[in-house]
Amino acid sequence: MIQHRNTRTEGAIKDAFITLTNAKGFDAMTVSDLAREAHINRGTFYTHYTDKFDLRQQLLSNAMSDLTQIMLTPGPSFPRQTTGPQQTGDDGQLISYNALLDGLRYIKNDFAFFDAISHSGNDMQLYNRTKDIITELLLIEAEKVGKKPNRDDIPSVYVREMLAASLTAIVWLWLKRGCDEPPETIATIIDRARTLAPVDLLN
Repeated sequence: MIQHRNTRTEGAIKDAFITLTNAKGFDAMTVSDLAREAHINRGTFYTHYTDKFDLRQQLLSNAMSDLTQIMLTPGPSFPRQTTGPQQTGDDGQLISYNALLDGLRYIKNDFAFFDAISHSGNDMQLYNRTKDIITELLLIEAEKVGKKPNRDDIPSVYVREMLAASLTAIVWLWLKRGCDEPPETIATIIDRARTLAPVDLLN
């Protein structure tokens, strides 16, 4: 379960951040704008955050922490969407389909926030934090089965990048497209992509 850190006031400030980022942009918003939109005074804002940059950073850190926790402790199994005759199981996959699905559902359910963050001048940090989470999960799951990201012919730093980059790219594209497709569809795409060579994607 996610540990809900947010008080009602922090939730109101988060909603104000989303509204104002969409309405006037992060650079133009002020603490006074945030306080007014959240129906609090500036003093109350400053009991939680030092400035709007601290607010943005804390909101992103909390979301990434929740996403990590969700994907490390996936819920009950869900049936996969059928995409073709080569439907695969989780055997050999470091991040399970259910963990992917839970993480994607979390992003979809809080899309307004993730979209606001990506438009607040923090899009590359969001991308990198997402990739860091995926890399961390891959390493944790690899360690459980006694594996390491290591090959004699490829330095480990590149192996880690290869493991995480394609998965991150699919999630990032989905987010930038407005999370239009259902999480189940994206989880299935990722699940299928892990078994396909690049040439298999050509027709």
